[in-house]
Amino acid sequence: MSAICPKCNQTAMPTWKKALLSPLAPAPCDACGAELRVTWRSYLLAISPGSTIFLLAYLLFEEGSLNQYLVFGVGFVLMLLGQIYGMSIELDEKETS
Repeated sequence: MSAICPKCNQTAMPTWKKALLSPLAPAPCDACGAELRVTWRSYLLAISPGSTIFLLAYLLFEEGSLNQYLVFGVGFVLMLLGQIYGMSIELDEKETS
């Protein structure tokens, strides 16, 4: 699933780029060049299920065990999936004014 630009309604970026988006810096739309951003709220909500699994693995399993590493992997994958499917992108403030 790729990200859709809210300005031009075209594919804004490939899936792998959306998974790497952060609230710290806007990214340009590949179709129209509009600056797109992610809000902190959207970002944190998207990664929260995976982060919770990651934390539980740290707390429940012996440090350095195979089970802990496997659950860390599951948490990491859930964070990426949350960013791809659950994180919305918006126009940067500069673009709306």
